[in-house]
Amino acid sequence: MGEGVMRAFDVFGRRAGVILFAAGCGATPDAARVDSTDTTVPADDAGGGSAPTREEQRGDAGAPPPAPAPSEYETEKAWAEARGVAIEPGKTTVVAKRRGSIARSTTYDDTLVVFRSNETIVRFDGTTKPAQMPNPASSVVPDVDGDGRKDLGIVRPGVYRALGDVTFGIPGHERTAFKIVTEDGNGGLPAWRDLSGDGDFSAPERALSEERGYRISGIYIHYGFAPAGTKISGSTYKGPWSVGCQNVLYDELDAFIEAVGGASASFRFAIVDDD
Repeated sequence: MGEGVMRAFDVFGRRAGVILFAAGCGATPDAARVDSTDTTVPADDAGGGSAPTREEQRGDAGAPPPAPAPSEYETEKAWAEARGVAIEPGKTTVVAKRRGSIARSTTYDDTLVVFRSNETIVRFDGTTKPAQMPNPASSVVPDVDGDGRKDLGIVRPGVYRALGDVTFGIPGHERTAFKIVTEDGNGGLPAWRDLSGDGDFSAPERALSEERGYRISGIYIHYGFAPAGTKISGSTYKGPWSVGCQNVLYDELDAFIEAVGGASASFRFAIVDDD
């Protein structure tokens, strides 16, 4: 009857594809036709030959099936743990992958990977770098070396904690945020300082910052603005908004809050260089 068609379904009942099979009564190609009057017996069957082993009969069917590909969760978990960040089962951890040069950035170069308690992940564009230069009249950024110039700071790579039940934002438009503290609850985080005021955290500045034990406080995960602009109360704001905080896009903040377990959630937060 020629070729038959059988539709295959996967274990969830969805149609997985179409399988073609040769019907048992199909015609044999001429090159493979057997003459019914041919009584020649193959040499191996004429006696004296050994029967094929079970492994030979099975051929490739005897090989073990290939291992399943790792899930996205398993792949990201292996990446994080290879860099010293333990991903604990049943708990939420956020790993911020910091990319590019260690300098002020007005773009969302980094990725925040949320490891959820149900062993799934959600990724968000974000930034772990300051975006704005310090306002000389502001008290937010200190002058750590006493030279009369404000010294921009950046949180050093490490493992911290994020605490919910706080808000942050433009006055009158505050939204949920998460305060970053050390694992023992200290709000002063290890930091590098831009001592020259050029927006770059050079290797000598990083080494001196570590030697002097510079820290940065008042650090949150909070919203930043869309690269093309976010309109709030008649004004338009563009790009990341930070002199040291961590930013999630304004329009993605609610999804981030849901991914980490709600506005009151507490979770481990790690910053890792992804170079």
